[in-house]
Amino acid sequence: MRMVLTTLWRIFATLCAFGVIAAVLIGINLERLLMVDVPLIKADHAVVLDGNNARLLRAKELLDQGLVSDIWISNGEPAHPDDIEQIVEALGYHAPDRTEIKRQILEHLGVASDKLVFFGNGSLTTRDEAKALRDKVGDQSPSFIVVTTNYHSRRALAIFQAALPQSSVQVTCQQGCVAPAHWWKDPAVAAQFVLEFVKQIYFRFGIAAAG
Repeated sequence: MRMVLTTLWRIFATLCAFGVIAAVLIGINLERLLMVDVPLIKADHAVVLDGNNARLLRAKELLDQGLVSDIWISNGEPAHPDDIEQIVEALGYHAPDRTEIKRQILEHLGVASDKLVFFGNGSLTTRDEAKALRDKVGDQSPSFIVVTTNYHSRRALAIFQAALPQSSVQVTCQQGCVAPAHWWKDPAVAAQFVLEFVKQIYFRFGIAAAG
């Protein structure tokens, strides 16, 4: 019995040691695992993902630099308001139109209205946005520069490349797709990075499962 317990303890200790080593290696390489930051080449369209209006500023930079001819904006406005939103509307409180806000921001920055293209309807996830973009282009194969946030860049690139295999897809971020210095010291940033790592594992597993 003692020998069995000793063996089990050694197995447990070994697994724990491997777990600690794996966690350390992942932590050291987390930035590389989540982010991709490479020089851009000229493309047809900039694609601004929903979720952070600061991405509009980066899209404007791409347009000003002549790297894209126009800006395509994901419409993340909920297609079907939930029960609470319906009650709020009935009470006379109307939430601002997020898509219209994006249009006004870019026009305020000097982007002509004919340079703005909206696609999708109520996209809730990056995969939804990629599918909506695929539906928008149909049989065409334009090239894109997808504008997102640093920690989301590698997964966003993989999702859009999978959805649009006929198109050239690049990714960019405001202030570069790189991690801020000493990111691990900020609990909110560290938590976001870890959550994104889990999402990336889930995405890769989903692709594998789908063949």
